Amino acid sequence: MVYLTLTLIYLLLCGCSKRQAAEMTPAPVTPEVPEITVTYTNFTQALFQTKCAGCHGAGRGAASIWTFNGLSSITSNQTRIRQSVLVTKSMPKGRSLSAAELQSLQEWFDKNMPE
Repeated sequence: MVYLTLTLIYLLLCGCSKRQAAEMTPAPVTPEVPEITVTYTNFTQALFQTKCAGCHGAGRGAASIWTFNGLSSITSNQTRIRQSVLVTKSMPKGRSLSAAELQSLQEWFDKNMPE
């Protein structure tokens, strides 16, 4: 009887491996960070106002090429703006955009320029 009891205790102790015990431990929950959508209101408007309007604002020297006067002026010239800002990086003249600004602007264009 003692032998049987010791055998059962041994089997119970050896029956749960470290791997099985780890599998039973719940994985830590990582909170999801909500994705913030880049919009004209929360990003692009300020970028164009500070980086483009100095030359492309109404009455400015480069306004004859393209005049920044809000979202409609960007949407109607999006191909030209994408090319000069994101592809060739020839704009803004005499200034540059940070990697984060370029990435956010690319995201904005890719998501069909949300307002």
